[in-house]
Amino acid sequence: MNASRCGAMTRKGTPCKAPAMANGRCRMHGGKSTGPRTPEGLERSRKANFKHGFYSVELLEERKFIRQLLRNSRETLEQVEKNVEAGAVVSGFSERL
Repeated sequence: MNASRCGAMTRKGTPCKAPAMANGRCRMHGGKSTGPRTPEGLERSRKANFKHGFYSVELLEERKFIRQLLRNSRETLEQVEKNVEAGAVVSGFSERL
């Protein structure tokens, strides 16, 4: 039982009495993981944190395209309404009504 102790200060202000790991701190005050270091590990970590993709490039572009499509549709509808009001009815359309 001669394991070295962590020694980090606790909330009470006393030194931590948990056994230290190789890095000199216990699992609570200087845990084992230092995070991924390799490109493969970093990519796995990024994918693990992917929640919904609301701000992903693909969805941002899709929403931008839909907004532009709606804008164009509104403009086209306004032009059609102006033409109808001006009496420029498409030939044959009024006959079918």
